[in-house]
Amino acid sequence: MPKAASRNLLDADPAALGRVIAVVQKIAIASKAAFAADGVTVMQFNEAAGGQSVFHLHFHVIPRFEGVALRPHSGAMADHAELAAQAATLRAAL
Repeated sequence: MPKAASRNLLDADPAALGRVIAVVQKIAIASKAAFAADGVTVMQFNEAAGGQSVFHLHFHVIPRFEGVALRPHSGAMADHAELAAQAATLRAAL
C-alpha cells in the first residue's frame, strides 16, 4: 500500500506505483519461499464492479500450490491465531 492515498490503481500516482510493485515483488518472493509454494498469485481489484471491497490501493499476494484451486473470497476473517502464525512465517522470510 503506497503512502500517498489513492482509492485504487485507477487514481494512484504513477510515480509511486514502481515503488509499490517492487515491494509486492519482494513479498511475493518471500511468500513463495516461506510457505514452500509452487507459485504465487498477485491480485488487485478496482471499484466494486471489479471486486474491490476495501477502497484504498492494496495488493493480495496468495501463495499457490499445484492441484489446489483458488477459492473465491468469502468475506469471512480467518482464525486470528492462524493469521498471526502465517504473518510470523512471512516476516521471518523477509
